[in-house]
Amino acid sequence: MEQQHYHRPRPGGMAGTVLDKQASKFNNEEAEYLLQWIQINEWTVVYSFQGIIGEQFDTTGSRENFRDQLKDGQKLCKLVNAIQTGIIKRVMKPISNFNCLENLNQFTTACRTLGVKDEETFQSVDLFDGRDLFSVCVTLQSLARKVEHFISNQHLVCCTFYRHYHITDSFTRYWY
Repeated sequence: MEQQHYHRPRPGGMAGTVLDKQASKFNNEEAEYLLQWIQINEWTVVYSFQGIIGEQFDTTGSRENFRDQLKDGQKLCKLVNAIQTGIIKRVMKPISNFNCLENLNQFTTACRTLGVKDEETFQSVDLFDGRDLFSVCVTLQSLARKVEHFISNQHLVCCTFYRHYHITDSFTRYWY
C-alpha cells in the first residue's frame, strides 16, 4: 500500500536558512556506510550472516534512498531490538503515517535508553519528511559508538564502522 505524503510548507527566513545549512551537511558516503551498518554489522557475526535485521535492501547513500529505507522506522526498530532484545515491544506495520512516526519515536526513545544523548537524537519528522537527514546520521553514529563500547566490553573487536569490513573469524569483525 503506497502511503500518501502530506505537504508541509518550506519555512522561510532564518528557519529556511538553517534548514538549508543542515541539508548541506548530509554526506552520501556516510549515509551509505550507515545503511550498511544497519544491514550487516557487528551483531551479525554473533547471530547470522543474513544481516542483523534479516533482510537485504538498497544501501545506496543518496538522500532519497536513505530516507526511503528508514522513514517507516521498521528497520531502525529491528536494529535496536537486535542490540537489546525486547527494548521495543511492538514494531508497527507502516500502514499509516501515524504508525511510521510511532516507530521512529520508539526508536529514538530506545536510543536514549541505550545511552544516546538527547542532543544527538533526531525528531521523527526530521526523517519522515526528509527535512534534516544529517541529524538522523548523527543519531545512528552515536548509537554505533554505544554499540561499539558494548561490544568491546564483551571482548569482541570493533574499531569503527566508517570503512569496509572483513570477517576474521566467527566472532571478530574488524572495520577499517
